Amino acid sequence: MTVDRPGSGVTFDAVRSDAHLPLLRRWLAEPHLRPWWEVDDVAAYVAATPAHQRAWVVADAAGPYGYVETYRAADDPLADHAPVGPADRGWHVLVGDPARIGTGAAQRLAIATVCGLLGEPGVERVVCEPDVRNARMLAFCTALGGRTLTEFDFAGRKRAALVAWTRDDVAARWPDVLEQAVRVGRRWDALDAPVEAGRAGAPPTGGDR
Repeated sequence: MTVDRPGSGVTFDAVRSDAHLPLLRRWLAEPHLRPWWEVDDVAAYVAATPAHQRAWVVADAAGPYGYVETYRAADDPLADHAPVGPADRGWHVLVGDPARIGTGAAQRLAIATVCGLLGEPGVERVVCEPDVRNARMLAFCTALGGRTLTEFDFAGRKRAALVAWTRDDVAARWPDVLEQAVRVGRRWDALDAPVEAGRAGAPPTGGDR
């Protein structure tokens, strides 16, 4: 299933192993991602997508360039280590095509994701949990209005920062995109089944991007 996020200029295509594994293998082998996404068996990683999470390949008019995981924070391993609740949604992100880094594509992806998640009925906050060593990702989140609330040990896998966007934060920055997402009111976790429902999985080692 492909989902167009109104006002964003990007689409989210639910990951399918037959269509997307070669692309994901290529992206996850890129040097700029290897320190943060330690995924050696991409097929197994995709097949183990937990039931509370959805995986998406993101594209714009120039083609696919990013990968996003969206999840219900209260059902994620994150909830055992950081203060999240049922009104929170989370996301992991990477820009797989190195040629798209620094072009504004990542920002468009992020705005579409954060606004789209806040468009879900009942969602009040969006969070992510990058590795504290990932200065580029932390600066990216800050530039987009994310607030670092705390740092925590994420199951021994990484020292993570809990970064959050509230509805008020996003409404002040991107009111038109948020308004359109609210009007559509899609539930991301109801759009498509994961490739294979599995148990709650481990987070990316370094978090995002």
